[in-house]
Amino acid sequence: MRGQQISPGQRFGELEVIGTSPEKVRNEAAYICRCSCGEITVATKSQLQTGRKKSCGCLRKRTPPNALDLTGQRFGDLEVIERAGTNERGQALWLCRCLRCGNLRPFAATILRRGEAVSCGCIRPEQIRRANAVLRTDMSVDGVQIPILTKKVRSDSGTGIKGVYRRVRKDVVYYEAHISVKGKRARRSNRGSESARGKIPQAIPRKSETKG
Repeated sequence: MRGQQISPGQRFGELEVIGTSPEKVRNEAAYICRCSCGEITVATKSQLQTGRKKSCGCLRKRTPPNALDLTGQRFGDLEVIERAGTNERGQALWLCRCLRCGNLRPFAATILRRGEAVSCGCIRPEQIRRANAVLRTDMSVDGVQIPILTKKVRSDSGTGIKGVYRRVRKDVVYYEAHISVKGKRARRSNRGSESARGKIPQAIPRKSETKG
């Protein structure tokens, strides 16, 4: 967004640009803005585009006197710029700049202090890639992901046994189990009573077929 022209009518937080200031501020182009509270204030181009100035100053006045001042603090890759009002729950919001990508986003103070937010969200794809890499290498044996074997059986499981599925074809009940080991897929099915389902896992290694 830096370098782009600023035009009347644009909004930056609580500020609406209404014109260009005839005088520069600290040798920088400045703009006359109307705050949502009705006050008129002047802000430089960089203040508006980087989010350093979001109001005439009334946002700070809305901050309770006993509230913590997080301005300038860092939480992971987030740097707190200024107070940004409150959310629908009445929690204090703080405008933060993501040091990874430069995005601006408000966060509740409690979220920041608990460490539940460490970026604007841009880090999530990278975390997913890392987690998948760890899952495929450190947490797998012969291509089988250990967490899949050790996790609890889903509450909505139709059989109560991991890897075993209940199928119904033409009103006939089948129990089917499968697992992949070293790139080969082992599968076994059994037809009939409920007692048959417990025999399927032991029978799996007898029949294998390569993934296709």
